[in-house]
Amino acid sequence: MLSLPLPVTAADAFGAAAFAGSCLWPLMKKRRALLAGQAATNLMFITHYVLLGAHTAAALCLLVVAQALAALPEGRSRWQTAIFAATVPGVAAIALFTWSGLPSALSSLGITFSTLARWQSDAVRMRILLLVAGGFWVSHNALVMSPFAMASDAFCAAANLLRLRGALRREEAPAAVPAANANALPSGAAAA
Repeated sequence: MLSLPLPVTAADAFGAAAFAGSCLWPLMKKRRALLAGQAATNLMFITHYVLLGAHTAAALCLLVVAQALAALPEGRSRWQTAIFAATVPGVAAIALFTWSGLPSALSSLGITFSTLARWQSDAVRMRILLLVAGGFWVSHNALVMSPFAMASDAFCAAANLLRLRGALRREEAPAAVPAANANALPSGAAAA
């Protein structure tokens, strides 16, 4: 029988699946694809965190799913605003009821910044706020000893930085100069 040097737990399996999702969603170009990818990935992280005993993070990931789905449509309807607004006090309530010290504080700050990010209509602002949120999440994930979540944080940060860099370069690029027409007459020349 083949034995692995380290046992693979259910938490590891869900962590690996969540990491795979995390490798995909930051590469999406469109805002809606970013949000859908975040929702799917957070469903896997919920189980991962529950199995690790990080209950604050698991419950906050459920809020992430609700926020991402509410923010999917381009317009801002009353029901979307109501769902999204309800998640804000939900962060504080979850932290209070599942409090476990510094990990709870860090995950709560992380979701606060990612909440601001998901409500942005501009992908550049969204990515900047996700980078700030990632700093809190990587600290949390180090404390709860989740190498999959830390790897996910690192990958998401790198992908968001690359996409952000590309978007900022496109904004700074000078306007294209029209190509010269080889058949055009020099100015001042009259047609014969």
